[in-house]
Amino acid sequence: MKNTPLIVIVSALLFASGCSQSDREETKQDAKAIMRDVKTAATETWADFKDYSYEKRADLAASLDAMAKKIDADISELQADAADAKASASRSTAWQKLRDARADFGAKTEALGRATADTWASAQAEAKAAWKNLQAAYAEAKADAS
Repeated sequence: MKNTPLIVIVSALLFASGCSQSDREETKQDAKAIMRDVKTAATETWADFKDYSYEKRADLAASLDAMAKKIDADISELQADAADAKASASRSTAWQKLRDARADFGAKTEALGRATADTWASAQAEAKAAWKNLQAAYAEAKADAS
């Protein structure tokens, strides 16, 4: 999986932080629109994935892609909501953890796509752990943004 959508969104939001209040509000609304578009696309959780065998790896890849799009939209909305807030040290740390966790999840899902029948269980476990870490990092960033 590529992190291109996240990078584009983050770049746009960073660019918007130097823009006027109306520009930031427009960016915020755009991020919310993106989230609404993909929110229903990713309702599955890892509990639903326990039955995905190596033979069903394409189905799992599609589900992981939907989950990634949803978390990217959630992150974009969170960034848009926090755009006006002053960055504290703890907020900066939380956002860095979130960026790192998202990158790790992308790497683990890419590795899962390259897994063989022999490495499937291990790659699936690593992707699951990366997803849980990403969810925790998102929750931390969201709590810090409040």
